[in-house]
Amino acid sequence: MIQNSSSYFCRNPFMPIPRFLVLLFCLPWPAAAAAAAEPIQDGQVLRQLGGVWLEQQAALAWPGVAARAQTGAMDERLRLAACRDLQFSLAAGTRLGKAGSMKAQCMAPVRWSVYLGFQIHLSGPALVARRELPVRTILAAADVEVRNIDYEQSPSAYLNDMSQVVGARANRRIPAGQPLLAEGLSLPPAINAGQRVRIVVRGIGFSVDQEGSALNTAAAGEAVRVKTREGRIVHGTAQGDGSVLIQP
Repeated sequence: MIQNSSSYFCRNPFMPIPRFLVLLFCLPWPAAAAAAAEPIQDGQVLRQLGGVWLEQQAALAWPGVAARAQTGAMDERLRLAACRDLQFSLAAGTRLGKAGSMKAQCMAPVRWSVYLGFQIHLSGPALVARRELPVRTILAAADVEVRNIDYEQSPSAYLNDMSQVVGARANRRIPAGQPLLAEGLSLPPAINAGQRVRIVVRGIGFSVDQEGSALNTAAAGEAVRVKTREGRIVHGTAQGDGSVLIQP
């Protein structure tokens, strides 16, 4: 009787055969072939690509701001199929900022998704007090200067245009070297009620401009309501140049 060679070798452990032959004969052939044919996604590469995507989104949201992103470690037990169509997005409820969660989703050849925590270090220009500014100080150009700083808040919270602060009043004491925030100053109006304004809608990967009419007076950094040409009421943040920024 002719014996199947693989079953013969597997049932005869005393027969001196090379170890690699034992593995080849005793492993189920379909499973061995499948394991060899399915490459695994490199977790480090996935994290690096996620970081690059975050930095690109930060550059779109805040032009002129330097961003350095770092993604959290993945579970080493995950065995994800190598992906050739990888897409990233912010997790539901997460806004682009110093920290949060993002979703990496593979569309092909095998669909899977995984969430990664992230941190972003943001830096850029901001107006800083050159000397201590007591409460109710009316700011002059000589009182402030532009420096490159590390942002502890959203970049939109910082002032970087000298015209935004000259003539403004300090609402609290501002120590020398401290960045100026819109919330700490009584600023002259950047937008007046009834003024025609440019609405800038800026989101992840897109930017749209349109015109509207301001419904209230607002200084740079303050909330403003705008009526669009279509009659819709939108809410945004007044900018020093008289435009209104909306970030969905």
